[in-house]
Amino acid sequence: MIVDFHIHPLVNVNRIVSEMDKAGVSRGVILATDLVDSVLHNKKIMSKMEERFYSSLTLLCTPGIWQAIFGRGLSIFEFSVRKVFEKFFNDLRLAYPEARITNREVWEIVRQHPDRFIGFGSVNVNRSAREIERELQEIKKYGFKGIKMLPTLQFFNPIENKNFRKVCEFCEREKKILLYHTGCDPGPFEIPELSEDANPCHLEPILDEYEFPIVLAHMGSYSMISPGIWFYEALRLMKKYDYVYADISAVTGFLLQERIIKRIREAIGMERVLFGSDFPVVFASTISSEVEMVRRNPYLTEEEKEQILGLNAKELLRL
Repeated sequence: MIVDFHIHPLVNVNRIVSEMDKAGVSRGVILATDLVDSVLHNKKIMSKMEERFYSSLTLLCTPGIWQAIFGRGLSIFEFSVRKVFEKFFNDLRLAYPEARITNREVWEIVRQHPDRFIGFGSVNVNRSAREIERELQEIKKYGFKGIKMLPTLQFFNPIENKNFRKVCEFCEREKKILLYHTGCDPGPFEIPELSEDANPCHLEPILDEYEFPIVLAHMGSYSMISPGIWFYEALRLMKKYDYVYADISAVTGFLLQERIIKRIREAIGMERVLFGSDFPVVFASTISSEVEMVRRNPYLTEEEKEQILGLNAKELLRL
């Protein structure tokens, strides 16, 4: 059994099933994404992001990022950090109209394909307490196995945001898995300072308080500028807490290098490393190509390949 732990329903579901069939993937974790545009008008959050933006050493040392920001219809004369984020979310909606996938929509997909998909809901901790509670109860009602959260696109720091602890309490009480984005993200979030909240190190105080399975999406490593940006922070958490896992989605090429495999093997072994494709987000990548990267890797043993491609996820998801 091959299990893909990281699939976004951003394309036709039949296409996803077709891609899974081509790759020999039996089951896939499909993710809701709760994004809230109103956070862009939150003065406290925008002030923090502006401070990070203007103090960014990355911007000084990487002129290409400026081109990415100003070269797409936003002139320097109308520039503001909030407008950069607004443009990013507008572009995201144009590229993927389904970028905001509700818990109910994921439930409908799982209901139609119960033998292929495992649903994970989403909670945005910048919503009101009532809305957060409603989303958590939806996740419970729909029988989802877990929750996907993005500190980047949802603009929160796990230590500073009190509502995040409500989600952790829920996961611990209801025995849910938390799939937590770590590393940078596309667009302006390629600037590491703007993605700092997704540095796995910020989870350590939380993991000292709560004990439930948490999967570090991308193993702290996604970054176009600095691949592997917070890999060692992720590995340190996995070594300290035996209920912390990681998926390899979007960073397969980085994580499957000989030296990186050796580090993982020496620190924690491969028992908590999960396959994920991030389909269809990664440009020019398919589920099949990601599976093949694992299958053909010369530095992994056959046993380790089987663990990554399905055995670890099967145990975690209790399939």
